[in-house]
Amino acid sequence: MSQPTFYDAKADNRDVEVKLKEDYLTCVVCHHIFDFGKYAPHQLPCGDTCCLNCLRDFAGRNGKAEEMFCPVCDRKIVVPGNHVCCFPPNAGRLKILEVFKIVEAHRKEVVPCIGCEEEASTARCLECQENYCDDHAAFHRIVAATKHHTVVGFNDILREPQKILRANGAQMCSKHVNSYLEAVCTTCNALCCLVCAITDHKGHAVKEIGDTMKTIKDRFGPLMKRVEVHTYTIKQNYGIAKDVDKEMNIMFQRCKRDLNIGFMGITRGLRDRQHVLFSDVDNIMNKNQTTLKDQIHSIEDEINFTIRGQYILKELFDEWSAPEIAGIGSLVKNLIDDLQNIPSTLPLEPLPTQRVVFDCRKDEPRFTETARNYGGLKISEMELSLQPKDPHYEESEDEEEENLLPIDNSDLSTIVSEQLSAIAAV
Repeated sequence: MSQPTFYDAKADNRDVEVKLKEDYLTCVVCHHIFDFGKYAPHQLPCGDTCCLNCLRDFAGRNGKAEEMFCPVCDRKIVVPGNHVCCFPPNAGRLKILEVFKIVEAHRKEVVPCIGCEEEASTARCLECQENYCDDHAAFHRIVAATKHHTVVGFNDILREPQKILRANGAQMCSKHVNSYLEAVCTTCNALCCLVCAITDHKGHAVKEIGDTMKTIKDRFGPLMKRVEVHTYTIKQNYGIAKDVDKEMNIMFQRCKRDLNIGFMGITRGLRDRQHVLFSDVDNIMNKNQTTLKDQIHSIEDEINFTIRGQYILKELFDEWSAPEIAGIGSLVKNLIDDLQNIPSTLPLEPLPTQRVVFDCRKDEPRFTETARNYGGLKISEMELSLQPKDPHYEESEDEEEENLLPIDNSDLSTIVSEQLSAIAAV
């Protein structure tokens, strides 16, 4: 059985342009898209970037101030030239924005190649900031002076914005716009140029960016090893905990299945009892109906005999003469006697039948009480081990599914009870 993944990096399913806008071209304060005017990105001494409009709002007095608090980290910073517009623009973000605009224009219309205006450009050199067609882009890659430049096609340029930032080079100091940020003041926790390091940050703990990065890497290496070890341990414990959780779910599912089958047995027993009572009622009803049908048939026969005798006598007296009737007098007399005498076997009243009434008053309270207290859960303490399983044993999914299939026999309760007892004894 494969171990579950743990804290794996989730795939970023965002569109390339959406990801680029949200990560590089959006102000973290007002969430407005950067542009080249009111919402232009500006780099602050603390290293954060926000748009010019937010800097004016936070500085107050339409951006005129000597000091202000960073809108992102709330750190106190000095405003160069006493106006927020003197903060240097974030060249990397502006370059990404410029490339983004060029790619948008490339999709809507033809962007001409700088080497041959009749051909449409398909790539851009990030260092030269020029657009080239396929032929000039290939030539740009092999010329000795530009072969180290980064030439990226328009279709792929937005997928790797870090290339644009690396091609942009170092950032400039906000106070000395012609000086690069080459040092870090650990006292102020801010980037600075070499001029600021010997003037504004005199007496502070100032180090070059390269030395600072080396120190960070030296400390970061052992830390990453410890993090990897802890991460591996956590992943192992997470996978084991998932296995234990799965075993717990299987145990509880089996318990529920046992409960279901037990109550199904009670329901089946009640149905069987119901069928027996229905059968008894049907037998008594059929017996009563048979008795009444026999009585009805006897009465119907006597009625038919009487009607036929009356019809014969009426026909004799209407159509025959007196001498003719006198000649068969004995027959007529016997017929009249038969009509006047009712047979002694003929039931004159309904025969006795059996009366049936369902009575559960005596058993209902006892059964209801038994049903309410039927069964019970045997709860015992159990310790679940987080020790890794034998890596050579892998339980297949078919075996797991087979363990959860319903068992249609009376030994289910015994099987489940034995398994639960074995688990509880661990």
